[in-house]
Amino acid sequence: MADFQEKNKEMTQDLKTRRSMLQFIFPFMMENSKTKEFTSRLLKDDFVFFDLKDMEQQDDFYGGMKVSHRTLEKFFLPNIEPILFPRSIQSKEGIRRFTKNLELEATLQSPHLQTDFTINSIDIMLCPFHIGMMNIRVTLPDELDYNDVLYFGDTFRVLEPIVEDEENTKVGCANGSYTKVKDFIFNELIPNLTDFIDQQESNSTYFGSLPFFIDERMYVVGHISLDEDSSITKTDLYRASQLNGYDLDGKPYVGALNPAYIDRHYKKNVYDRWGDETYFIASEYHFACVTKASGKLEEALASEMYGQQYYALLLFFYYKIVLLKLTHEHSRIDIEKDQSETELLIIMITEFSAKYLFPEVNSTTSGKEITHILKEVFDIDRLYEDVVNTLSGLYQNQDKLTTNRNNYLLQILTIYTVLSGIYGMNLVIEDWKGKIRWGKIPDYSFFEYISLFVAISGIAISAILGIVALEKWIKEHRSKKNKIF
Repeated sequence: MADFQEKNKEMTQDLKTRRSMLQFIFPFMMENSKTKEFTSRLLKDDFVFFDLKDMEQQDDFYGGMKVSHRTLEKFFLPNIEPILFPRSIQSKEGIRRFTKNLELEATLQSPHLQTDFTINSIDIMLCPFHIGMMNIRVTLPDELDYNDVLYFGDTFRVLEPIVEDEENTKVGCANGSYTKVKDFIFNELIPNLTDFIDQQESNSTYFGSLPFFIDERMYVVGHISLDEDSSITKTDLYRASQLNGYDLDGKPYVGALNPAYIDRHYKKNVYDRWGDETYFIASEYHFACVTKASGKLEEALASEMYGQQYYALLLFFYYKIVLLKLTHEHSRIDIEKDQSETELLIIMITEFSAKYLFPEVNSTTSGKEITHILKEVFDIDRLYEDVVNTLSGLYQNQDKLTTNRNNYLLQILTIYTVLSGIYGMNLVIEDWKGKIRWGKIPDYSFFEYISLFVAISGIAISAILGIVALEKWIKEHRSKKNKIF
């Protein structure tokens, strides 16, 4: 263990940040029937609907930074814009963003870092397929150590402590202090959110209602600006991707010793078009811009991480959640018993593939190359292939089951058709004409009883089949809207 720590120490260096801004994204499942109520509650709690046409919002939520709405609008392809930037608060087919400006001063007290920080604003995104996402924008003090920034990101993203070291952390503000980040968020920042989270999917040990996706940790988006004379190494970038700050003893932590491993990670996860000045890093935990640029260029990079790059990450993050959700839904279905649920899942997969999942989202060279890294990091292509295979299997199973049901129904209807034809041509019960003479029924012959049974049961079965078909159509029509929007 001592040798491991010594090697870690040799691979790290002392870096100072000029400024650092982090965003923390938490996905959750919304209650199907409460989306409209949730929207009303957000507006009541001083959240505002994000609208690209409202130019006053360009510098309202970013701690003094400005995000150009015109640049945002032109960055994505035209077919992506309605998804990311719906024009109306009623546009349920898009990702509707509601933002609240906070500028809340808070503190973090942990075994290896005590610091103030500012929560600039908070987003709530309401997405199709009843996925919700919360995003918290945080600005850290200037000139923190690089190690401190990574440690803060790794510590604050833990909603509920999992290991012993995480239990000694406190987050608070003027109103109180909390040992769990989850309690701080849902008491101080957005106390009403838990009323709209679907907890039926989760078990007693999990918080967040997405057990198929992630544990109790938020995803981090970061902009880390270093001194101009800094030397950024592959190890520094690896640490950023993994949010490796300090180990249990409070020493700078790398998490990997093999230079060849770090080199492979660098080639896969780092976009170095503007190295050695600016790097973009993507992993399953952190998407970051690490730069030593200054002046207007650094301002533009910071704005991108709140604007274009943030939305690109958000889109692929959303893709991964929905693809995993669809796979999870398939695992919960009994194909033979839940026929309506199977049909609904087919509709959901088809709807997502046709309207939301696109191979390209941006036309610029750098935009394509960065989103390609994000696609690989989130494993979008493999997940989509699994869903396509699921869809193919569902179609085959549904076709077999439908054929069997139709065969059984055809056999029943054939029997009734034959019997009705025989009796219709050869036996007419005079008692059925005009007013029915119920008193004659006890005197019927055996064949007259058969005729009566065929007539009454045929009428009853036809009525039942009609009612069932109508109820199924209404239920599927409502379920489609409820499940997707």
